[in-house]
Amino acid sequence: MILQEGMLQFDFAGAVDAFKFDEQDRALATYHGLSHCMKAVDFVVEYPDHYLFVEIKDPKNSNRYGSAQDKLTLIKNLTTKFRDTFLYRWAENQLDKPVRYQCLVELDNAQTLYLMNQLKNQLPTNKHPARWQRPLVHLCAVANQATWNITFPNIQINRVT
Repeated sequence: MILQEGMLQFDFAGAVDAFKFDEQDRALATYHGLSHCMKAVDFVVEYPDHYLFVEIKDPKNSNRYGSAQDKLTLIKNLTTKFRDTFLYRWAENQLDKPVRYQCLVELDNAQTLYLMNQLKNQLPTNKHPARWQRPLVHLCAVANQATWNITFPNIQINRVT
């Protein structure tokens, strides 16, 4: 299944379903209607054994996240997008499989790794209370465009003109 965000085309090979979750067109069935109070990831993708939430952040303008404060704001934004999307899908009873969260952010490799570690601290990836029956998120990953196709070989990105 192929979805496009801006000039980037994502090929979600093997997906059962995939759709733009932050859809703005009210006429489409995937429009969630809560943009006024909830954030949304760009794509929700269903595979046979898991759901994938995908967020894309400014892959053309790497200077946007240059300062430490900008990175903290970005981490908060990525965290909120995951949590709100999770809550929305939970309320729809659409979370019967593990959830993975993958973000595309155009920063250099060291900054991307830093961002991923900080995001994992904000989301309970492998640490949650013992009484929880299942984790909130099974995997959290951040990559830039240069490393995405290597890191996620079954989800290829191509730039379209």
